[in-house]
Amino acid sequence: MTTAVAALPDAPREGPVEFILATVGFLTLIFALPFVLVLSGPFTGWLIGAVLFTASWAAQRFIVRMSERMDPTHAVGTLGISSIGRAFVVVGILFVIALKVDETIGLVAAGVFAVAFTFDLMGRSILFSLQDKRRRIERDADAT
Repeated sequence: MTTAVAALPDAPREGPVEFILATVGFLTLIFALPFVLVLSGPFTGWLIGAVLFTASWAAQRFIVRMSERMDPTHAVGTLGISSIGRAFVVVGILFVIALKVDETIGLVAAGVFAVAFTFDLMGRSILFSLQDKRRRIERDADAT
């Protein structure tokens, strides 16, 4: 049985669709700001959510780079455990902000983070599928 690791796509981008899919989490942050402001949400909440997303994304990139040298089973475990760990850290920070700083700021930050994270995950999944399909097509073409 072989296990594959769904690593972050690092291959050169082949067009605007791939670029958008690779950056959709950050694009979502930009589009979320007007919604936060129109709904009278605090800018600080948006900023904290954006910083938490960026930090989580950067940590994820580092861990993926680190796991590329591991065998697939260890890589999947490392990525899974790090994902859970990052989630605990982000949720902990958001709880502290909501309880000790301001509830509204904490809730807005949580919403912004959740939306950016979700869109980033969807974009990376689609991008990985496109790249995997491209690799299979190239492999099949080389085999013939």
